[in-house]
Amino acid sequence: MLKITMKKSQAPAGNIAVLIILIALFMTLYLLFLPAKDRAELLGQNFTSTNVTQPKTISEMTLLSQTPGLLKPFEKDTEKHEVDAINLFLKEEPETIDLATSISFSKSLFKEDVQELKFNIKDLENLQKVTLFFLVNEGKGDLVITLNGIQIFSNEVKGLQSLILPTDLLQETNKLVFKVSSPGINIFGKNNYALSNLKVRESFELTNTKEERTFVLSSNEIDEDAKLSFFLFCNKATTARLRIFLNKEEISNELLACASSTKNIDLDKEFLKEGRNSLVFEIDKGDYLVNDIKIETKVQEGGAKTYKFAISEKQFDEILNDKEVMLKMSFSSTNDVNKATINVNGKEFTMETDENEFERPITSLVKEGNNFIKITPETEFNLEFLEIVIE
Repeated sequence: MLKITMKKSQAPAGNIAVLIILIALFMTLYLLFLPAKDRAELLGQNFTSTNVTQPKTISEMTLLSQTPGLLKPFEKDTEKHEVDAINLFLKEEPETIDLATSISFSKSLFKEDVQELKFNIKDLENLQKVTLFFLVNEGKGDLVITLNGIQIFSNEVKGLQSLILPTDLLQETNKLVFKVSSPGINIFGKNNYALSNLKVRESFELTNTKEERTFVLSSNEIDEDAKLSFFLFCNKATTARLRIFLNKEEISNELLACASSTKNIDLDKEFLKEGRNSLVFEIDKGDYLVNDIKIETKVQEGGAKTYKFAISEKQFDEILNDKEVMLKMSFSSTNDVNKATINVNGKEFTMETDENEFERPITSLVKEGNNFIKITPETEFNLEFLEIVIE
């Protein structure tokens, strides 16, 4: 009876435990699926969403931040940049070397005469071919010629002869040996040759098919399209293809006749950049002179840079509450005096410094709402950073 009574008393307690576990599990799942903000409020925690951009004091206090770059003064609304002339060519240039006025040699069963001639090559790298010329005045048997110890010719010849020498055997200093074949079984016979006007013609391929020129643009010259102009002079009658690249972008691809002419090409502002720009001229053949090369750009008035900035009501209240508005400028070089006229909302002052930093309060020059600052350079300088802040 005792065992039966104990089992009846444990059954309700086991059911309650299971119920509590189920309720706890349900509450845990409920909290997990709640939005993060609601879950934090329910648990009494502070919530900050990582997806919400919180206001930053530095952004509220910074009115303007720019990197103007190279500034220089201009008297006109256009500027011309001149670059050096270019000679592009792919041509063959021969050079003739006299070896000997005349030579003679013979061979018999008991005696052999040979002749040695030497010549130098000045430019092996651009050498195309070397041709040997000579006139046979008298000959019997086979003429044998060796170049640097290797036989390159053996035949009976007459009259004017030309022989292309193997380029793979050529060196800076070369030796030609002339001799004649044996008379054979004719023990009392003799073969011989008499040659005159011996010379070699060296043909070199002169190559300068691509050249680069650079020019520097200020930040005021890259907001508009520019123009490239040059005079093209043809030195050799041929048809060639001329390609021109601006900062690695092809801007012209033209088939040229051999004629002198002035060329004008528009330069898209998208291909221009502040600082150093690259122009590459390239031909596939021919001989051309490219001179009077000019790049004409459009510039803002006086080379000035103008920026707009706004001051909100809240920011202006900060200014009225004893805050200063500071103009800050940083320069990349202190080799020369950096000088400019600065206009803030129509009120001008002069900036002149040989330091790499310049600061000035402009609190009295600003207003609530829209503002502008205009920097007109009087000397050339690189303005790396321009900032207007509330401090």
